[in-house]
Amino acid sequence: MNRTCFFLVILVIFQMQLPGQPVIFLLDDNWKARRATDVLIDGTEITGAAFKPEGWIDAVVPGTVLTTLLHNKLIPDPFFGMNNNQIPDIYNTGRDYYTFWFYNEFEIPQKFEGQEVWLNFRGINYFADVFLNGKRVNTTTHKGMFLREKYPITQYINNGKPNRLAVWVAPPDPVGNASAGQGGDGTIGRSVTMQFTAGWDWICPVRDRNTGIWDQVSVEITGPADIRNPYIETRVPGTRIPGAKQPPAFVKTSAELKNASSKPFNGILKIEFEGYNASVKVLLDAQEEKVVILPEIKVADPRLWWPNGLGEQSLYRMKIELTDQSGAISDSDEVQFGIRETDNYFDKSIRARVFTVNGQKVFVKGGNWIASDALLRLSKERYEAEVRLHAEMNMNMIRVWGGGLTERPEFYDACDHYGILVWQDIWITGDCNGEWNDPMKKETQARRKAYPDDHRLFLESLTDQIKMLRNHPSLYMWCGGNETYPPPDILSALEKDIFPRYDPSRFFLDMSTSPKLMTNTIGGVGDGPYGIREPEKIFTERSFPFNPETGSIGIPNYDGLVKIIPENELTPPQSPRTSGSWTYHKYLPLLDFPDRYGKVKDIRDFCFKAQIVSYEQYRALQEGFNHKMWDWYSGMLVWKNQNPWTALRGFFYDYFLDYTGGYYGYKHGAAPVHIQLNLNDSAVCVLNQTALALNNITAEVLLYDMHGRQISGKKYPVSLNAHSIMLLDKIILPRKGSEVFFLKLLLTNGGKAVDENLYWLSGKPHSYEKLNELDKVTVETAITKVNNNQGIIVISNSGYETAFFIRLKVTDGNNNLMLPVFLSENFFTLLPGEKKEIKLDLGQGSLGMQKTDHKLMVEGWNIIPSEKTF
Repeated sequence: MNRTCFFLVILVIFQMQLPGQPVIFLLDDNWKARRATDVLIDGTEITGAAFKPEGWIDAVVPGTVLTTLLHNKLIPDPFFGMNNNQIPDIYNTGRDYYTFWFYNEFEIPQKFEGQEVWLNFRGINYFADVFLNGKRVNTTTHKGMFLREKYPITQYINNGKPNRLAVWVAPPDPVGNASAGQGGDGTIGRSVTMQFTAGWDWICPVRDRNTGIWDQVSVEITGPADIRNPYIETRVPGTRIPGAKQPPAFVKTSAELKNASSKPFNGILKIEFEGYNASVKVLLDAQEEKVVILPEIKVADPRLWWPNGLGEQSLYRMKIELTDQSGAISDSDEVQFGIRETDNYFDKSIRARVFTVNGQKVFVKGGNWIASDALLRLSKERYEAEVRLHAEMNMNMIRVWGGGLTERPEFYDACDHYGILVWQDIWITGDCNGEWNDPMKKETQARRKAYPDDHRLFLESLTDQIKMLRNHPSLYMWCGGNETYPPPDILSALEKDIFPRYDPSRFFLDMSTSPKLMTNTIGGVGDGPYGIREPEKIFTERSFPFNPETGSIGIPNYDGLVKIIPENELTPPQSPRTSGSWTYHKYLPLLDFPDRYGKVKDIRDFCFKAQIVSYEQYRALQEGFNHKMWDWYSGMLVWKNQNPWTALRGFFYDYFLDYTGGYYGYKHGAAPVHIQLNLNDSAVCVLNQTALALNNITAEVLLYDMHGRQISGKKYPVSLNAHSIMLLDKIILPRKGSEVFFLKLLLTNGGKAVDENLYWLSGKPHSYEKLNELDKVTVETAITKVNNNQGIIVISNSGYETAFFIRLKVTDGNNNLMLPVFLSENFFTLLPGEKKEIKLDLGQGSLGMQKTDHKLMVEGWNIIPSEKTF
């Protein structure tokens, strides 16, 4: 958007406002940037009327120095091949190399008498000085990555004329030596910032350590008094049943109010949502700031918010207004919230903590999240897409890992919508913060235990982030650190002051592997293992009662791999040793697992077989925990769900948001009402992870030979209480040898499918080469478009042969893979005569792809490739 259009947009916004009405707009366009060492004047002169940003480059805000350089094609894409090695690292260049000025001009057409103007920054990393129209705005240099700033700028504003804004931004200090292992030499942990930017075992270092104005910038105009950090607390007494008529719940609201004027403010603070309202009189002295609490509201038959798989994600919107004595609005806000109550208890028989929502226990099925993008190219659209991918995988929790971010409100909005509970770590990790005696770290273990250097800033930043996020019903718990405790004084402040004062109803866990989460007799508390495993061992090797990190492999489809690895390196990796871009992108070996399906022929064959292996790995991982639900385990979090860059380890979808086979393996294993094969003893198991009893359910166990001829079949009546499990018969294969069989498990209710699961089993352990004897199959496809973005795909196998491991993908008019595309099923198998209906949703334009001339591409193990335009 050019500057003229930007001013017109702002003008329209203001013309829509009545005199005195509050307004807010984003400053996310028209930014310029330049390296500070190349700017020979100070901020006062830069924001003076005579300045022209000649020689300055277009800047990306919100963004970082690297995203600005990348936007101007001054550096190569660090996510491809080994390009990141071509970008100078800040440890070698010095901090001045990535210290930049950012400049913008904006115009406010009219400010009315008595109004106040504010400049808001939602995140700057790390040091910053702010200048506006020749004046310095912040009298003390901003410090810290996770601290919002709200500056009063009324006295500096040019009303009806251009306003010149300049922000000097400098990196953290120290930046850390990135060549020294997890978190580099550890000194990045001395600052209150994200730690993975110094490198980890799943990412190479971010060269500028994400220096920049990385989150939203906005200008806000209010009356003399300003509403800040409204807080909505909900109580839902007792144990509730999803979908039932509910006893009353209770909503209590408070807000911080700031009188920015030199006169007392006398008015009313009032709230309203769906016919419920409350108000309280407000008297603020000049420049006074205080918290005002409104009367608690009793809500009859509330629509409750439930996590994914337990019930609906009902949300309310509360309007908050602060008016003066004449009724004029000084400020207003609108807050989305959910009515729910969270709790937890320690189950001594399981030896693990059990989490509850609205009185119902939740068997936790989830995974670890690092960040949406390593260079902080964050967007509401990508957050929505990624969280939706988690929900459709039947997950109910995401852990935001401690070496990354306090996630953004847009991430939490998506989790609210899709019912994903969030475990939010604070910015502490065992690697940087001294949990282990690591000779690669620069300072001693005892010294690192005291990180960060500025404890006051750490607590101030956390308090601010709590206030920013605490209204989200998805925010379930806070955690003091990844695999280590915070320093004792910080931990004491968190437990005794910060959380009791600012977020008292949420659970606080002191560290991710705390004895408060689990205790064990098999080697203490902890997490892991990571990497590829024999699926049956997941069932027999007992894990931690609540495991916050355990995982497997991650290999993209060939379509994604070519976006990561240069053409001259596109050969199957030789396990366990790799080199070049494979090593640089942290490839985690698959060992001989792909060869169990026949010797890998080429890179395409490797990628496809990797999807089969991934499917088995992640289904077994979840089902291994399922079969001892509420006996050995209360839940598990996969390490990890996704990567914020193009890493080749541990994910369900690649950086470009394309599904792996593991995504659908896990999705089947995590279905809330589920039938599965226990790989430890070949018993069929039915489980109910919901809060409702199941009756009139039929389980079917059907065994077929490799070519789809039925060998046996049996039906079982099933009734299951809420949160319970039931064992059926054991499966015995008819003969030994290397024959491959298909076991189909079905749950139906009145003939309608509830769950379905298909296994390929071999008489010879770990040998599936016989599948190469399947004849080629042509499958038929039909697509019905419901509207422009959604449709139904019908896939049929009318032949005589099994159609094994079918993959669907959608391309746009330029033959680009559309991503993300939401498919209710993929990487599936059709026995002869079977057909499957699959829901298709193209989402919100699939992130920049053409939206017309779609093609559905069909491929698979023994599938003759086909395509259909729709």
